[in-house]
Amino acid sequence: KSQLFHLEYLLNKNSSKDLNNILTKINQIPNISENELLLLIRCKIHIEQNKYYETKVDLDMLFKHYKAFSYIYLLQKHSDFWSYLFKVCKIDKCDFTKLGIINEFSKYMYYEKEVYFISNLTNLNSELCQFQESDINSLSGLVLCSKNKKLRLDLPIIYNNSALLLIYKINVKKILSKNSFIKFIYNNNKNDQYERMLKRKDVSKFEGLGWIEYQDFNFNTKGFQLSIEISSIEMQIDYVRFTDISRVITHIPNMSLMGYLLPDYYRFLPNVPETFKDKYFSRKEMENLLDLNDILSIL
Repeated sequence: KSQLFHLEYLLNKNSSKDLNNILTKINQIPNISENELLLLIRCKIHIEQNKYYETKVDLDMLFKHYKAFSYIYLLQKHSDFWSYLFKVCKIDKCDFTKLGIINEFSKYMYYEKEVYFISNLTNLNSELCQFQESDINSLSGLVLCSKNKKLRLDLPIIYNNSALLLIYKINVKKILSKNSFIKFIYNNNKNDQYERMLKRKDVSKFEGLGWIEYQDFNFNTKGFQLSIEISSIEMQIDYVRFTDISRVITHIPNMSLMGYLLPDYYRFLPNVPETFKDKYFSRKEMENLLDLNDILSIL
């Protein structure tokens, strides 16, 4: 049913009257706070109607679902909404220069949701730009990849308010050596240093899984400096975040496979090869072939 609501939204997102009708139907569904996809669709509708307060309410509920950290990327393009949050949450009064955070979306995610994008480091150290690449499964759209080189990432001092668990979003593509490792180095505000090393045997459990969230450490300090060393591993890193919910490993949905269910799904589909274009209907032709009103009327 979520798919049908999403389809109806795509077909009618330029009609205020039709969007109100969709909202009425969605609002009649019980326990919508437990359905992250319906919340996402309702967020999109509220944004289309410039109802930013209602969008924020739904967004706060959406963030209670761990998968939401993947879906939020699909809302990032609505810059007016993030500007609204930027002012309402009084983020505009904060200085993020030392953190390398320059856009409003990244500032909101760090200030409100305690998510630090690793790609922010390229604004502090231009040499890291060679390791930066785009990825559709990234929350910010950009990640750092160690490729086949040794990579050390020194993060600025980051702060957490109440959560005690540290989460990394990583994608271990390939282990390149029997001596490969990932090392996490923590320095707290008392100059105490802690290290945790994942050797080849540990890292091999993540190889080929795709994007995951990996929980590494429990914290009892509000400020610390983190360094990450990667050796002989082709691996992507998206972000570091805090949470108070314990999950050692969480698999992240593949956005390229779930695109049909989410807004702007057609962006994620590969182009049809030129040779076979005459074997396919265009998007406009497909819309003319099917009258979906009968299907949508059952909602």
